[in-house]
Amino acid sequence: MSDPRLARHEEMRKNGSFNYRANNITAEIFSNSTFFDAYDLIQVKYEMLRAVEKEHHDVSSASVMYGYSRVSFYQIKKEFDKNGITGLMPKKRGPKGSRKLNSSDIEYAKELEKTFTKSQIVNRLKEERGIIISKRTLERELSDKKKL
Repeated sequence: MSDPRLARHEEMRKNGSFNYRANNITAEIFSNSTFFDAYDLIQVKYEMLRAVEKEHHDVSSASVMYGYSRVSFYQIKKEFDKNGITGLMPKKRGPKGSRKLNSSDIEYAKELEKTFTKSQIVNRLKEERGIIISKRTLERELSDKKKL
């Protein structure tokens, strides 16, 4: 029989909520508990905020106990105050959108896609709109995978 925590940890890795710094946590609540899991990033952040708010720990010691810096504590608190529990989820890293094409350029390219090849579209974008992109960049922008 497999450990149910391992399956949970794998799922947390997939959705980005796995705490890779679990070994830095010294808070007693996470030692020898079946409910509290130091690898659950959301739970760790929430418990850190709760320790300061409800148990009146000072920010510096709570941050250290839960494996964060003081600055990180305030960033986490700001996100929690703004967005609730969903604010504790890690944000997607890297670029959030197209840096080379705006939405009207993408719509224009989609219209051209009906009658032109990708190479022809790249040339038309350069000639008509002054946009210089590669064929691969155009393919990524036109794919539906990006629109998750």
